[in-house]
Amino acid sequence: MFNWDWQTKEKLVCDVNDWKNRFNFVHEFVPSPDGEKIAAVVEIEDKKVTPCINGKTWDDTFERVCFLRLIPDGSVTCLVLKNYEWTMAKDEVLLDETFDYAWNLQFSKDASCAAFNIKKGDSYGACVNGKVWDNLFFDARDLFISPDAKKTACYVRTKNPQVLDIFSFKEGVWTVAVNGVPWDKNFISVFGLTFSPDGKRIAATVRLSQQEFTVAVDGALWKEIFPNAWEPAFINENDVCVPVKTDKGWTLVLNGKPLWDKYFVQLWNQRVSPDGKRIAAVVATEFGKWTVAVDGVAWTKTFSQAVLPPQFSPDGKKVASVVRENNLWTVAVDGIAWSEGFERVWTPQFSPDGSHIVAKVERDGVFFIVLDGKIGKDVFEMLWEPVFSPDGEKILVRCLKNGKYYRKIFTIGEILR
Repeated sequence: MFNWDWQTKEKLVCDVNDWKNRFNFVHEFVPSPDGEKIAAVVEIEDKKVTPCINGKTWDDTFERVCFLRLIPDGSVTCLVLKNYEWTMAKDEVLLDETFDYAWNLQFSKDASCAAFNIKKGDSYGACVNGKVWDNLFFDARDLFISPDAKKTACYVRTKNPQVLDIFSFKEGVWTVAVNGVPWDKNFISVFGLTFSPDGKRIAATVRLSQQEFTVAVDGALWKEIFPNAWEPAFINENDVCVPVKTDKGWTLVLNGKPLWDKYFVQLWNQRVSPDGKRIAAVVATEFGKWTVAVDGVAWTKTFSQAVLPPQFSPDGKKVASVVRENNLWTVAVDGIAWSEGFERVWTPQFSPDGSHIVAKVERDGVFFIVLDGKIGKDVFEMLWEPVFSPDGEKILVRCLKNGKYYRKIFTIGEILR
């Protein structure tokens, strides 16, 4: 982001109207993080498809192209089906290894690790940087990459009982595999897998029986067992918090012990501030009354339809959440909702110093930028999430106007003028 072009005010990158004339079909557009490229899967002929980047197609064609990604180093990646075999392609170069099926292509934050789920024969696992896990399993679901890009993990099924063998399923057939190595214990179900900030530890919520839940950290179970629990979260390199159900209601516990002294009708989607000192979560204070609680204290304002996961400003002082009331979406910051409502609102972004918040919204089939609750002057036929510059003074806008893809740089004041 620091080496992006923050000086060029406007750049016409590509006329995508031309693509519709050149190709039989154009799939979803995907811009690069820096806005310099736009790509889409296009149908050439005879149902053959290939990626098109800034108007230029790859030389090779495929039966299918999925998970098209433009990563920070400028590379174009995707999963492709060619001659009935799946593999990964990066800038037109295909992996030597092929699979019966491949899905869920993901990258670490710095794009140094590329991983995806795979199926070979009757076995499932993951392929990481072109290398398949040494161990494969009867099933593998979801995929997670550690923050340091050194580990990958997913939920795996290590036993394969007959369909009607309910007793074996009750004993547990699911666990977590890290870099292809499964935990020693199996469970009825496993969910909410998460890595610690340094990537050295991993936690997940596990189900021991019909009404017994706890948390496993690196495969070791907490001693405390609860009637129900949601996904865990690390607050630092070692400590884990998780929403649990008790006789008094839902609350938040830390390493199995009560953290908040408040109880709610429901509590989930907890998020930790960047410094690890504050925790915000979605809560229901009464049936049908949703809001956000910060360190156990709920906002006064509640919403009847939905409250999405909260997020902290970089300095940890503010909390924002996308909320729904009266069939309209908006954003609430520290319990105060924007006065404007919209058909759709995307995840808002705080400026680096936390003084501003910006979001992509949709109303009447067109898109706008909303800055600090005020609608921007420009209307877009397509818009991707705006991005603040490192100094917080400018905003990168990637957009379609009149069938043309633009990369624009606005100052804070220019968004609203």
